[in-house]
Amino acid sequence: MILSLRAAAAGLAAAAALLAPGARAAADPYAYVYDCKPDGKQQQMNDCAALDYQAADAALNARYREVMDSLSPPMRDALRSEQRRWLRGRDPACKRAAKAYDGGSIWPLIFNRCLEKAARKRTAELESWHRRQP
Repeated sequence: MILSLRAAAAGLAAAAALLAPGARAAADPYAYVYDCKPDGKQQQMNDCAALDYQAADAALNARYREVMDSLSPPMRDALRSEQRRWLRGRDPACKRAAKAYDGGSIWPLIFNRCLEKAARKRTAELESWHRRQP
């Protein structure tokens, strides 16, 4: 009886550990834990650049939704087409910008900084669409 209680307690403890925030990432082999330090080692700087891009992309997506909601249906179609063209060109442009660093440990930093800059520029460009609405 005591042995089964200990086993049950151990099982509950293991389940609780899996539900803890840090343990979820450890339990998922595909989860990536960012270790951002702007003046740290190369991987830490790469992580910061990836996080900065993710933040800029989230802001872009939020602004895009806001602008789309404010437009008439024909204007939405036009913006959607323009956004798709922009997206098709963004990654190839940033790959070209980072080409000199291809295969190097700094490549993710250069590529993600380019993506971040492109996202911030596009977010600002969306303002012109917002102003077109009567």
